[in-house]
Amino acid sequence: MRRALGTLVAMLLAVPAARAAVMAAPGYAVHTIATPDTVEGGVVRQGDAILVGQGPSFTAGAQSIVRLDAGGPTTIATGFNSLGGFDLASDGTLYVVDNCFTGDGCGTTATGDTVYAIPDALTRTTAVTAAGHEVVPPGTIPFASDVFVAPDGAALVSDAAGNGAGRVVRVVPGTATDLIGGLDLVGGITLAADGTLRIVDAVLNPDFSTTGKVLESKLDGTPLGTLVSGLAGGFAAATDGAGNVLVSSIGPFGSSKVIAVAPDGGVSDRATGFGFSGDVFFDAVRDEALVLDFGVTDIVAVCRDQDGDGVCDADEPPTTTTQAPTTTSTTTTLRPTTTTQAPTTTCTAVARAKLMLGKLAPPAGDDTLAFEGEMRIPTSPAVDPVATGARVIVGEVVDLTIPGGAFDPATKTGWKAKQGSFKYHGGTLKVSLAASTKTPGLVKFMVAGKTGSYVVDPAHLPRQATLILDAAAGQCGEAGFAGPAPAPVCVYKAKRGKVQCK
Repeated sequence: MRRALGTLVAMLLAVPAARAAVMAAPGYAVHTIATPDTVEGGVVRQGDAILVGQGPSFTAGAQSIVRLDAGGPTTIATGFNSLGGFDLASDGTLYVVDNCFTGDGCGTTATGDTVYAIPDALTRTTAVTAAGHEVVPPGTIPFASDVFVAPDGAALVSDAAGNGAGRVVRVVPGTATDLIGGLDLVGGITLAADGTLRIVDAVLNPDFSTTGKVLESKLDGTPLGTLVSGLAGGFAAATDGAGNVLVSSIGPFGSSKVIAVAPDGGVSDRATGFGFSGDVFFDAVRDEALVLDFGVTDIVAVCRDQDGDGVCDADEPPTTTTQAPTTTSTTTTLRPTTTTQAPTTTCTAVARAKLMLGKLAPPAGDDTLAFEGEMRIPTSPAVDPVATGARVIVGEVVDLTIPGGAFDPATKTGWKAKQGSFKYHGGTLKVSLAASTKTPGLVKFMVAGKTGSYVVDPAHLPRQATLILDAAAGQCGEAGFAGPAPAPVCVYKAKRGKVQCK
């Protein structure tokens, strides 16, 4: 199998670095982000910081990891041979894989065929070496392709051994155990909106093309079936804000694309015209996918562009506030903005979640919103919506900003605080946050609003709802409404003009 993969790599190296113009699907736009060197391996972004692999392919110790931010490029790790996928943990540790070791065709190496943990990746100013930062010893994962940091902190690594020997390995410091076996050229791993895994697997055909599929699995490795099969390839994966699985490397070398696989298995193009689309990362804040192409010195960004003007929605001038006052100072009109942007960090799952959008039938302006549940969030810093405000996002239907500020008796708006619990009063909007006195970090919440104006497509109901208190501190919760039973789902009740999710 190593020989077959070597031939496959040789074919990739023969692909010219130049590519045709990347074209986005309707409703999306494309721009590029320049990099200091040829992109390799993986890419992730948090805030204005992008972490990306750089350097020549399959060359001992020649690859590095660079952070791009307002301060310019900073090399944070060196000494890699053949980088694979990246993932960023909530504490700022970057996990990366390398799939070449001495004897694998990349020369005499100091380390390889394993997963690494790079601490303080978003802030460090000096580079560490790959050797010495292995999570498990070199050679443990011979065909390491991608890494995903699970909610419990374990690193799930795909091992693309092929011929039924491919596997997903669960890695904790010093230990690697098989989680899923019997796979082939297994690649991208991503978390779906319902909290289960989506895994790209492909088989190598005699003509060196690949046929791919997306598998579904529980976090403990229990298989849940196949989301889609018969794809013309498949390599990396990411989940976008609408719950679609973005899959790269679809199509022949020199002319590949990124597709979107809907939760029901439907497939559509997201962007075409890549030479060989590799790693893909979805930035929920900008509603944008970052994609690496082969042999180029830039990152391709595919962003939401609902008005088709070629400008990312995230870069459009701000719209009017989501809380437009009516004729009286005590009434708030709740209106969605033109974009839906999720928090910067990975949010915790909301338990006991319930969501309802009511009075959706004409006339407009009397729609209601109710969202409640409980979430366990970081305890430091302390929850303080008086300082941070809050935000509620419901799919692409609602994006509601709730301002900070203490309660003002004159206007009867603002936050009231009492013994770790908070209540917001804003005319037609009320928010309640109750911190548990027994379970650290557990917060029960309830959001209720009137006089909204929401546009809901019955064929595409919301699949997630998010409450954000402080995104930078990870104080946010997300409820998924798209999973198989008994997971919560959304139902449209046309007679009552209501969407109910529970």
